[in-house]
Amino acid sequence: MTEDFEAVLHRGSEELAARASARPAATVRARGDDLRRRRRLAVTALTVALVASVAGGTFALTTHSGETSPPGAVVTPTAPVPTPSASGSPCRSLVVPPQVRGAVTLAYRQAQPGLTHFVPVKGTFYYGECDGVFYAGTSFTPTADATEGELVQLQDAGGAEKYFTKSEDGTWTFAASDGLPRDPRGCAAVPEIPARLAELWDNCLSRP
Repeated sequence: MTEDFEAVLHRGSEELAARASARPAATVRARGDDLRRRRRLAVTALTVALVASVAGGTFALTTHSGETSPPGAVVTPTAPVPTPSASGSPCRSLVVPPQVRGAVTLAYRQAQPGLTHFVPVKGTFYYGECDGVFYAGTSFTPTADATEGELVQLQDAGGAEKYFTKSEDGTWTFAASDGLPRDPRGCAAVPEIPARLAELWDNCLSRP
């Protein structure tokens, strides 16, 4: 009787141990399956992100606000943001060639009938280009052979700065003059001269 009871008790202990050990094994397998599933989802998401990056640029997924993107949703590239140009101002202040000095003097002579004997004042000649258009500025002084009428005419001008533009055919044209009295802003106050170029010319305020 005692032996039979001990045998039954032993078998019961073995069955209980088997049941207790089987439960953790199943739990481990379930946990492993869950981890593998999450890993597959992570790899899939990473692959999609890499493909979108290689395709070039940032992509926007077209979905309704607050909703999850449905399978097969349309993916469209966002418009590129323009970057500022690093080329700087398109205006240039240039060294004055002798032929430009002569052409500008001729242009003012043609614009002022009866005024012939004069030359640009030394040290006051401005020359530059903006957006493909050339500009010049200078004041004039009479030469030794100037007539009395020319002296009066130049004196009336007050030595004001004169401004010129060059047309597409290469002809220089008298465009504007400083007012009397001259605006303290110099050629920055002259509409015919681009503000960017006037700045490069120190507003045409440099005088010898």
